Amino acid sequence: MSFLSLRGVTKFYDQTCVVSDFNLDVQKGEFVSLLGPSGCGKTTTLQMIAGFVEVTAGEIRLDGNDLTHAKPNTRGLGIVFQSYALFPHMTVQANVSFGLEMRRVPKRERDERVRAMLDMVHLTSFGDRFPRELSGGQRQRVALARALVIEPPVLLLDEPLSNLDAKLREEMQFELRKIQKTLGTTTIMVTHDQSEAMSISDRVVVMEAGKITQIDSPYALYEKPQTAFISTFVGKANLLKGRVVLNEAQYFVDLGPVKLPVSLEGVKTEDHVTLSLRPEKISLSQTDEGYLKGTVTQVFFLGDRWLYHLDTALGELIVAGTNIGKNDIKEGDVFGLNWPTQAMQRLQEHQVN
Repeated sequence: MSFLSLRGVTKFYDQTCVVSDFNLDVQKGEFVSLLGPSGCGKTTTLQMIAGFVEVTAGEIRLDGNDLTHAKPNTRGLGIVFQSYALFPHMTVQANVSFGLEMRRVPKRERDERVRAMLDMVHLTSFGDRFPRELSGGQRQRVALARALVIEPPVLLLDEPLSNLDAKLREEMQFELRKIQKTLGTTTIMVTHDQSEAMSISDRVVVMEAGKITQIDSPYALYEKPQTAFISTFVGKANLLKGRVVLNEAQYFVDLGPVKLPVSLEGVKTEDHVTLSLRPEKISLSQTDEGYLKGTVTQVFFLGDRWLYHLDTALGELIVAGTNIGKNDIKEGDVFGLNWPTQAMQRLQEHQVN
């Protein structure tokens, strides 16, 4: 039995459906991210779990209890907003203590819990400061401490790191995950940042236009995307469209200029398919090797890797190479392109839910 369950959760604003038939089971202690572009319905879904937005249809249950129409303040959930929403006139200690005071926790226990939580988020010596005296990362940790000190059954995070600079954001990703695993708090995070979702989640729920398109572990999501949208939103991908043909008991995909051997389940001859091929799966070799030739048209240096755009008979293909301290590839070079057969993933034509 799941700890948090959403069944057929739907939200309409007048005639506009912003979340449609959302179904999700979250286990106790799990970290799940809702990932998608702006306007896909992920924040609305989080707000329905929190109780800030009324559910049009469907059911939300927590540990067997129906929360669908419960008031936000009765749900007992911990929430960290994008803006942190700290009380500017209160010190750090007072901000963290606020939820415990509202629950009438005795002062001695309250002080002990606040002290322990500030220690966990590395703010022990900042208890007497005000939010305006803190950096962005420190304010984010205060907001996290305030949400966690009440020991909520579920922690809801709404783009909690989006206001931080790139370096601090990456550091806080891992700090957030460390704290979550230490406490074992069931966590739902909303983000539009694919690297953020992939690096710290147990599972990722990809949303598009108010619907779930895929739920999977970060690795499975990246290696086996189900739709063209997912393959290009989660990382980079080359999309190859062709027709399935059979030759001597071996399936190939006829792409026009080239036929590629494939290992696909459930296909038959003459099926039209779209294949996803990740840039890092392609290797560059001698021109007389590989499936086809390509001419380098653009070279981009991204620090830990190089990105090459090549003009081929199939159109432009993107190839990624690891930065090993040198780069001998330049615009105008011609290479053969090769990749493992299993690197090509067949994509579904329609969204799934």
